[in-house]
Amino acid sequence: MGIIGYSSPDWGMGGYYAREDMRQAWDDWEAENRRLHESELIEIAKKSAREFIRDADGEPYAQEDWETYLTEDASCVDKDTEAAMNYAIDEREWFTLAEYIDSLANDQ
Repeated sequence: MGIIGYSSPDWGMGGYYAREDMRQAWDDWEAENRRLHESELIEIAKKSAREFIRDADGEPYAQEDWETYLTEDASCVDKDTEAAMNYAIDEREWFTLAEYIDSLANDQ
């Protein structure tokens, strides 16, 4: 009776390994998706920056508001672009930081 649980050293771990493999595959997809959309994300950020400055009406730039603008503008393109922008925001890519809004808006 005591050897039943010892027939496989990974007994009970199959689900854990499957979840970890799935998580790693998702992380890899997110990074690749972000890389594939890089130039598009920067163009979205430039356009969003001009709109953001106009709508800010002299108020200080809030990081949360900036991220909302980026996400909403990226979601208008497609779901992969939105996912890429969300990944860039999570990774704190330079163009997702409010401190770069002015330089993005001035870049043609």
